[in-house]
Amino acid sequence: MKLPLKWLKEYVDYNVTHEEFIERLMWRGFEVASAEPELPGVSGVVTGRILSCKQHPNADKLHVCEVDAGTGEVLQIVCGAPNAREGITVPVALPGANLPGGIVIKPAEMRGIESRGMLCSGKELGITEADHPGAEANGLLILEDGCKTGISIQKALDMDSVVFDIEITPNRADCQSIIGMCREAAAALGQKFKEPAIRKVEGTGDVSDAASVTVMDTEKCPRYCARVVKDIVIAPSPAWMQKKLRSVGLRPINNIVDITNLVLVEYGHPMHAFDLACVEEGHIVVRTAYEGEKVTTLDSKVRDVTTDMLLIADPKKGVGIAGVMGGENSEITESTKAVLFESAVFKGSSIRNTSRKLKLMTDAAARFMKGVEPVNAMKALERAIELVDELKAGTVLKGTLDACSADLSDRMIEIDCGRVNRIIDSGFTPRQMADLLSAINIPAEPKGENLIISVPHYRTDIESGIEKEADIAEEIARLYGYYNIKAKLMRSDTFSGRISDEFQDEDAVKDALVCMGAYEMYNYNFIGPSDLDSLLLPDGHEKRRAVRIVNPFGEDQSLMRTSLIPGMLKSLKTNINRKTGHGRFFEVGNVHLDLEGQLPDERKMIGIALMGDGEDFYTLKGCIEQLLETFRLTDCKFAAGGGEYLHSGRKAMVFADGECIGELGEIHPVTASSYDIPARVYVAELDFYRLTAHKRSHARYASLPKYPVVPRDIAVVVDNGVTAGELKEAIESVSAEVLIENAELFDVYRGSNIPENKKSMAYSFTLRCLDRTLTDEDITSAMNAVVRTLKEKFGALLRG
Repeated sequence: MKLPLKWLKEYVDYNVTHEEFIERLMWRGFEVASAEPELPGVSGVVTGRILSCKQHPNADKLHVCEVDAGTGEVLQIVCGAPNAREGITVPVALPGANLPGGIVIKPAEMRGIESRGMLCSGKELGITEADHPGAEANGLLILEDGCKTGISIQKALDMDSVVFDIEITPNRADCQSIIGMCREAAAALGQKFKEPAIRKVEGTGDVSDAASVTVMDTEKCPRYCARVVKDIVIAPSPAWMQKKLRSVGLRPINNIVDITNLVLVEYGHPMHAFDLACVEEGHIVVRTAYEGEKVTTLDSKVRDVTTDMLLIADPKKGVGIAGVMGGENSEITESTKAVLFESAVFKGSSIRNTSRKLKLMTDAAARFMKGVEPVNAMKALERAIELVDELKAGTVLKGTLDACSADLSDRMIEIDCGRVNRIIDSGFTPRQMADLLSAINIPAEPKGENLIISVPHYRTDIESGIEKEADIAEEIARLYGYYNIKAKLMRSDTFSGRISDEFQDEDAVKDALVCMGAYEMYNYNFIGPSDLDSLLLPDGHEKRRAVRIVNPFGEDQSLMRTSLIPGMLKSLKTNINRKTGHGRFFEVGNVHLDLEGQLPDERKMIGIALMGDGEDFYTLKGCIEQLLETFRLTDCKFAAGGGEYLHSGRKAMVFADGECIGELGEIHPVTASSYDIPARVYVAELDFYRLTAHKRSHARYASLPKYPVVPRDIAVVVDNGVTAGELKEAIESVSAEVLIENAELFDVYRGSNIPENKKSMAYSFTLRCLDRTLTDEDITSAMNAVVRTLKEKFGALLRG
């Protein structure tokens, strides 16, 4: 919200420094982002009179001017402007001066003639016709006769003030206006704000003879006010109005459009003006759009409107999209003779829906979305008509068209002052609270220990329900001054906080993977249909049941992810391109599966990705085993299998207590090619909740062995289909009088002396006894039991 200081001074006595004013607003909840000069980027520019102007001896289009800039010496300046002549007063940029765009003026030599400064045009100063007549003309900016020399150009142009840029919180829609912000500024400066009176213009004739209004959807449009002006004279706005609009960043257009824009800035209420001749029968109809209806808006674009969008129409066609943009078919032109001024209240959620669907955001739409109120609608309309009459822009017809279903009565609330004091830890009496509220024009009267408040129409942020005491407490606190409220320890029961089991488990996962050298990554929760195709998923696969987003950023982010793998592969590609040198990554995040009509199935997953030198299937498997040991899962099993996006010969599924908790493997070459990844990549995806459901709550400890272990090796010939895990489990589960432990595969051999479709697998393991040292008979008996068990289960033959 831009608040020009000159505009502020029309309503309050500005008797502080800019810094103090900014601080006072800050303590009342309004942060000032900046205080910009009216003429930004300009310094060192003064007024000067051209004493003489001669032709440059070495250039046809240059002049050599002698200039009095009030410095006590005559400056020689070379100028190329066609309107440079003796006797005129112009802006002079002295050496060292700054101009918009970062331009710094320095002494220079131009075609052999020294030039000590620069004579400026309006464009070079960054100003327009609204700031000074002739500013957009080709050539020097010529100032008024009699203008003193040597004064700053800011003072000469009456642009020596500042504009405050104030950040307004969404709940304070009333402060999106000069009137609203000046009301708060007056309170901050300790003054009583007097809202300017609007002169009522009665008009002549009868408005009902020229126009009528019908509102067919009173929920979306609780009030529609309109007045008609005939014999319109389209002309430029007066200088004072153009300057005001320019000071808040608006471009002057003509008197009618500028009036609606000025009222928008002053009162914060959007208005629109229709060419009444373009409205069939002069009848305004506020209705929702018909099926298949189209409206051409002021930007000349044809908009397809839907049946839930509110339109301003006549009996035959739409003439504007309510609260968003007017229609091209009712635009004000130079031939306009009669105008209908509209000031309405539209439901914020309806305007938000329309603006989003049409992808059309305007200043008016933004204000309606934040909320406008019905009393201010009439004030804005009356102010616009006052300006029409003041500028003699037309003949106002008598009467106002007002279709109103809104409640315009005063809103009264009763608050408990004791509760307000408890909220802000204060001791104000009801009378003291009433006095504080009066500073911002909120009438209040004590009633015992309560306060009866008449809520102003513009304070839509103050509720009438259970939040009313909290809203008033906020007003009291900021009016009294937050800095005056002493800090105290809270008066309440305290308790020690704790982290939930789920968060502790998630931290354990992250800590374990970081300790293994992995970097944590965060990826978007969105993927596209092409990502699912890249994973080679067949039709009907669970991971194809993605939740589709209603308003996606694009097709590549139109689905909620069903797997962490696409995002991880994209991040790996980025790291490869940027040559980061990192090869281990992980992510803990949610995926969502569509349950067709029910809430999506949200699952937390653990993703691990490895690439680079020294990484292979077994290093990934080792990382997973280490991670499982974090949760004391030392008996998990790996079995062949996994997703289609994994290499057929290098993938496995992970099981805990017989339940599959995830899968791992090398990315399929086709999938890697889809993401343009040249290296081998190994990934794993584990279900966080399934994994932690099997965690061992307590560690189990055993005493250290008292008797020595005996290491043994064995090599057996088995079918190619027998897995290493099956043999390991069989060896360690052999029924014998001694313990058989730590079975590990150390060799697999296929070749000579091994039958076709067979392989030799060699294992090492240890034997021990809890209560004695092993004898030769114990060892022989145990080895025989191992050979016998392997032969019975797998048909294994002892290799000689």
